[in-house]
Amino acid sequence: MQLVRKTRKEKNKNGNKIRYAIFKCLECLQEVERQMSNGLKAKSCGNHQHGESNTKLYGVWRNMKNRILNPNHKQYKDYGGRGITICPEWTNDYITFRDWALSNGYKEGLIFDRENPDGNYEPSNCRFLTIEESNRNTRKTITMEIANEIRYLWKTGNCTQKELSIKFNVSHQTISLIINNKNWRLA
Repeated sequence: MQLVRKTRKEKNKNGNKIRYAIFKCLECLQEVERQMSNGLKAKSCGNHQHGESNTKLYGVWRNMKNRILNPNHKQYKDYGGRGITICPEWTNDYITFRDWALSNGYKEGLIFDRENPDGNYEPSNCRFLTIEESNRNTRKTITMEIANEIRYLWKTGNCTQKELSIKFNVSHQTISLIINNKNWRLA
């Protein structure tokens, strides 16, 4: 557990002072109030009643929350630091996330992915893909030169959008934006 802030002091039945504080659980990222000495020793809040804290899907949920909510996480700058958020129904409810995942194609070996890499973690923007499919859906720097090459190949009729997506390792959506001059305007 990680100390967030000290809250209050009380005296126990022996007259000894007891200090309380808010701690962030490193398992589920929820904030809980605990006695200072107990909270500092605990690794988690113990509120994992679903019994799935050691499953891969729980790890997916926990890692998503860490990237978005924990400024100390190594990938925070690419997620929470860019303003990406998690929908309220997933933020503090693993069971809701789990049920959505199981109803939307989750299988071990697949990657949890956002369709729009600049969009939020929410049911309408998330899916499960193979690693190859996920790698085509990353934020890549497309230069004007590459955008013009994509347009040229598209105009020749020799490449489909899917083929261009694979060739340039970008999402189908990115290819569509480029060929329709919605992004990387013609020079």
